[in-house]
Amino acid sequence: MKVLPMLFFCAVFLFINLVSAQRNRDWEIYEEVDEELPKKVLQIDLHSWQKQFNENQKLLVLFYEKDNCARCETVVQSLEQLLGQPEIDGCDIGKSDDAALAKKIGVTEYPTLVYLRDKAHVFYDGNFDIEDVIQWRMMASKKVLKRLDDKSFEHLTQASTGATTGAWLVAFYTKSCSEILPTMETLGVRIQAKTNVAKVDASESYELVDRFKISSCPDIILFKAGKMYRYNLPKLDVTSLKNFADGFYKNFHAEKVTVPKSEFDYLTENIADFIKAQLEGENKLWMLCGICGLGVISFLIVLFFVKPAFSGDANKKNKKKTE
Repeated sequence: MKVLPMLFFCAVFLFINLVSAQRNRDWEIYEEVDEELPKKVLQIDLHSWQKQFNENQKLLVLFYEKDNCARCETVVQSLEQLLGQPEIDGCDIGKSDDAALAKKIGVTEYPTLVYLRDKAHVFYDGNFDIEDVIQWRMMASKKVLKRLDDKSFEHLTQASTGATTGAWLVAFYTKSCSEILPTMETLGVRIQAKTNVAKVDASESYELVDRFKISSCPDIILFKAGKMYRYNLPKLDVTSLKNFADGFYKNFHAEKVTVPKSEFDYLTENIADFIKAQLEGENKLWMLCGICGLGVISFLIVLFFVKPAFSGDANKKNKKKTE
């Protein structure tokens, strides 16, 4: 009778060990399968790009052409070297030959590497050496192109004093020339250690447009040490703008940065503009009569207040003489 309980407990013990061993083996198999799951280069089209954009994902995409591009095949193959790199963790790697997507984001030559992050993209401007790509991706991990407007410009840049915030390269743009923005973003990655890079929507910042006499689109100005330098060369590529910001600006005319206008300045300016418009229009005669009448009234008011003062002084002098 005592043998049966012993056999029962042995059977239970063996069963538990067998189940545990099976679970461990299943877990090892799962881990092996998980490790063996290869990451792959994604094929990106307009739809998948938009999906990544909407979800605020990080995506590194190489744009290539199947034909008429000798370098494209080699560079596409080199993309696989980025897979599994620890510096690339959290970022999908893709390739695209979608012409509609390329046109949408401003790709004009092939191959071109584009990095999407924070719902903004930046173009890679180096050679396709893997180490350089990895380093550049780390530098470009956050947006560097700052947004300025009428309210924030002077506070952030201190442009009129050149006090504390350093040099600023600012692109004034509208919707018609917004293609400059990816170029400025790409430039910002390379010069962010020395120069702040920013954008101003000229269609929304009328005070800045008036203050700096913005007349072209885009209009790019370097603000440095209380001076401003207008970039007026036709080439708007990253290399030319980088050379300008790094020192070539010294060959351009330096203008003193004007201080922001006060509310009183705008009031007097508006009054002067109104009078000028009236004098140049059909109401010229009436405006002249009004100005003359206002002058006469002002003179009489001054005379009214000044005359008693003179009379008082004269009476005091007469009293002193009689005494």
